[in-house]
Amino acid sequence: MKVFFLAFSIMLSGFGSIAQVKKTNNPATSQAGFLIKGKINGISHVELYLAHYFGSTQQVIKDTARADGQGNFVFQGKEDLPKGLYLISFSKNKYLDVIIGNTNFSFETDTLDPINHMKFQNSSENEAFFSFQKEMGKRYVDLRKLELERKDPSQISNIRNEITQYQQAWFEKNKQLFVSKLVRATFEPEIPPFKKKILNAKDSTAFYQYQFSYYKKHFFDNVDLNDDRFIRTPFLQKKLEKYFEDLVAQQPDSIIKDADILLTKIKNRDVRRYVIYKISSTYETSNIVGTDAAFAHMGEKYYVGEPALWDTTTIRQMRDRIKVLKPLLIGKRIPELFLTDTSGKRLTTASIPGEYTLVYFYDPDCSHCKEETPKLMAQANYFKSKKISVLATSIARNKEQWTSFIKEYKMESIYNGIDIHPNAKTGKEEYYTDFLHTFDIYSTPIIYVLDKNKRIIGKKIPTDKIQDFITFYENRQKELGIK
Repeated sequence: MKVFFLAFSIMLSGFGSIAQVKKTNNPATSQAGFLIKGKINGISHVELYLAHYFGSTQQVIKDTARADGQGNFVFQGKEDLPKGLYLISFSKNKYLDVIIGNTNFSFETDTLDPINHMKFQNSSENEAFFSFQKEMGKRYVDLRKLELERKDPSQISNIRNEITQYQQAWFEKNKQLFVSKLVRATFEPEIPPFKKKILNAKDSTAFYQYQFSYYKKHFFDNVDLNDDRFIRTPFLQKKLEKYFEDLVAQQPDSIIKDADILLTKIKNRDVRRYVIYKISSTYETSNIVGTDAAFAHMGEKYYVGEPALWDTTTIRQMRDRIKVLKPLLIGKRIPELFLTDTSGKRLTTASIPGEYTLVYFYDPDCSHCKEETPKLMAQANYFKSKKISVLATSIARNKEQWTSFIKEYKMESIYNGIDIHPNAKTGKEEYYTDFLHTFDIYSTPIIYVLDKNKRIIGKKIPTDKIQDFITFYENRQKELGIK
């Protein structure tokens, strides 16, 4: 694939500041710096890393240390650590999760059983965190043993009840701690019983609809969406991904509606920025046709529309990106192309006949185009059967390369155009089209699919998926009763 321009990414200037230290001048609420002393029996003279989570896919390293021969080490710094869930990596693929609230504490454990042998001093958050892990680990081992041995169901039920009682008591005891919020965030919402008896298929459908609706409505109940510490955990990102992947219909209107509802609940500046970023970046790069309309909505409403959240560079780049995307959204009439065909005559998009038009943007010098063009031409019989016209558009303005490419790949049966226009008075060549900013051509090849009115119904469809897309589109039209 020939890439001319890196697609816009909203992870731009200023956003990374969410992950950074928040400083305060109030000594009553904060103690500058951090001092964390650790001892892990079983390690010796190894490098350790202290990093906080930034969502579920990134970690931000805040300090490094080196253990001595007995496994002692110290993380220390003069700047505050942002609060959240951290990991201490002490060997390849081995790490400990710890909570950073108080930033002056110590701990000791070993490599044989880090959780059960853990001891903390001066960290109520981590004492509660590890006591929960220890107790739940033991109880689930007992439960699993009973299940494997197929013991009396009443015994299994008793263990489950004991687990629930322990959890409730633990939450009540530690309700003032962040760890309580953290653990609760891993729990799914509990769905109340369905009040109606299920007697037939209609009742069954109503039951499943009730479960889905309740679950979706209460999906974020166990996450404090206004506590910015959740940005520095894996849980907020995972919840967002599951919600928008599994519970939201992947259509622009549904995505926009659910994003707006969710963001009405979020007032905390950093969490709001993070959630806006995650939703926007998901649908900026989604491979689902049409969801870039959700990205355009997010950009207009929450970037350009909330400038206090972002720096001027990000806002300007978002505004420019939306300017390119909006005329190319599904349902829009494609911007007109003015080209010259192989005989020197004018060729426009509007002049192409057919029930459908494929606009195939390519570069004769692009290696990927050389792989995909034969696949395109191999579908000539299918195109004819469906009254599909193909307009192949070279974005490179080199006549010799263009005509050689057409000949080599036997493209004479389709419409071929190039953006070179001889001036009748001067004889000089003129160019009309800005392919990047008018058609979002940052790589080649790219295919737009148009209906008979030259409205966009699909874009950036892979060459070998054209027939699948046409079938899907026609079936969808039938479902909607559109001829």
